Amino acid sequence: MLKSIKIAFIIGLIIILYPPGFGQGSFNTPYSGFGLGDLTFKGFGRNRAMGGITYGMRDSKSIDFANPAAYTIRDSLSLTFEFGGTGQASKFSTAEETYVPWDFNFSHLAFSFPVSRKLSFGAGLVPYSLSGYLYVDPVREENDNYNPEIGEIDYLFKGDGGISQIFFGLGYEITKNFSVGMNVNYLFGNLHRAQSASFLSIPYAHHPKLEEWDIISGFNFNLGLQYITHFGKDYELVAGGSFVKGSNINQKTEFLNTNSLFLAEGSVTDTLFNFISPKEAKKFPASVGVGITINKGDKWLMGFDYKQVFWTNSNIMRFDSLLNSHSFHFGMEYTPNPREQKNYPLRIHYRIGAYYTKSHLKVMGNQINDFGITFGAGLPIGRSRSSVNLAFDLGRRGNKEDNMILEKHGGVTLSLTLYDIWFMKRKYD
Repeated sequence: MLKSIKIAFIIGLIIILYPPGFGQGSFNTPYSGFGLGDLTFKGFGRNRAMGGITYGMRDSKSIDFANPAAYTIRDSLSLTFEFGGTGQASKFSTAEETYVPWDFNFSHLAFSFPVSRKLSFGAGLVPYSLSGYLYVDPVREENDNYNPEIGEIDYLFKGDGGISQIFFGLGYEITKNFSVGMNVNYLFGNLHRAQSASFLSIPYAHHPKLEEWDIISGFNFNLGLQYITHFGKDYELVAGGSFVKGSNINQKTEFLNTNSLFLAEGSVTDTLFNFISPKEAKKFPASVGVGITINKGDKWLMGFDYKQVFWTNSNIMRFDSLLNSHSFHFGMEYTPNPREQKNYPLRIHYRIGAYYTKSHLKVMGNQINDFGITFGAGLPIGRSRSSVNLAFDLGRRGNKEDNMILEKHGGVTLSLTLYDIWFMKRKYD
């Protein structure tokens, strides 16, 4: 199994770090055109199927990076490794039209292992945000803002890119019932946005285009803690929390304004304005999250999370109208018989959950809400502690009122979690 983990780790790292592979797919939602992009990452395969709960999760067979105190659950000499991808289809509806894009993106890579009896390490690469949208706003004779002297116009809005997050963390077991941890997070990436106008009724018209590239880089830290207590027969309660300290993140922006003339023999483009701003320190928001889980051994688990991000204290991306976001997550897991060997369905981990988020976005005077249900399964690989995880997400955000967009989204996450004993010498090959 250890050889399989090494091979899977190398393959996963190549796939995710290869530029077209991570955060550069055909991801498409108009709501990713605001702020830092779409911030809907809900954890790894197991977490996603359970509504995104994470702060009170402790499992030696999986990785819960949002609360670094959970690293201390690692078994002695063990190595846990996970990577996966997410596909999503969305249905966008306005008062006038409907369209359905889809996309697939590799979503995460992480590994964790114990350093000593009380100290454990975790690291990985996850998306912080994704941006991808392409839509046209046509102006025709029936529109109120139509000008007969100019004629028909197509306004094009396009964006792509995203911000990735590399994390390195340690968890320390102070007592058998209390653990603390810290992650060091490095955020990096760029967001590209473009706006252009095509004058359809004017021959040989110059078509203006404005492009913007925002390059983000910097560090922040999150502290985590977990308290574990046992009661009754085989019952365990885990209460956890995580705090991300507000920090300064570097932002550099490039602006490019051009005019294009399209002719039969080709196009001619003139640069009107090109400016690269100096690197500036921007305020990145602090956040706090708390969660609780109750489980009965490996039989069943249920949990609840709450998270708040203080966006009103942030000035990143020159947005001054962002709101503090609030999110609620609930999830359950049930395994009929974890130790069953003959009847495979009895060993499957069945999962279900739900979430509700009042996002940081304010569009047309309305705060954008996102809610949905999740479900999935953890499929054990043979008799090992490794598994294939499937998670499904069905939700909606926004509405069709006040010229806004209603998004109904459905996603599926497939991830592979590999577990093995590390550095153990075998007596026989």
